[in-house]
Amino acid sequence: MPSGAEAAFYLRDEPDVVVCLPFTEKQTCILVEEFRHGPDRSLFEIPGGNVDPGESIVKAAEREVLEETGYAGESVHLVSTWISAYSRARKHIFLMRNARRVKEPDIADSELLRVLDVSLEEFVGVLKSGELTDLDAGLLCLEYLREGSPLRAERSPASSP
Repeated sequence: MPSGAEAAFYLRDEPDVVVCLPFTEKQTCILVEEFRHGPDRSLFEIPGGNVDPGESIVKAAEREVLEETGYAGESVHLVSTWISAYSRARKHIFLMRNARRVKEPDIADSELLRVLDVSLEEFVGVLKSGELTDLDAGLLCLEYLREGSPLRAERSPASSP
């Protein structure tokens, strides 16, 4: 510890993750509704997942959105934050502008996952309900959509490694 004192802590060993909210040309948000075994219920989620070894965060965000929803678009990196105080992993938060459906999702047909196209007003309702797993990402994306560029958001180049 900074003071020199010693203490035992359990740290989670986990990879970095990305979350990326697709926002369509129709001004709607694409969410995933997925059954989660911990709370034993379906929850709303922003598409996302682990960053694979050697993969850029931009490519990971775009891959996760494409796999889970079938959408593609222009990715904007909003911010990276810590997953928790007991992890060295980071959560990289993206918004995908001008998202459009380009293919069917790569997820096998399942009762566990459903892709939803919701209005901005409905998205705000999901945020207020407490049923979105990535509330921090949802609030940052909403701020970006309402205010323009509230953070140091930079367009992520499609050719990033």
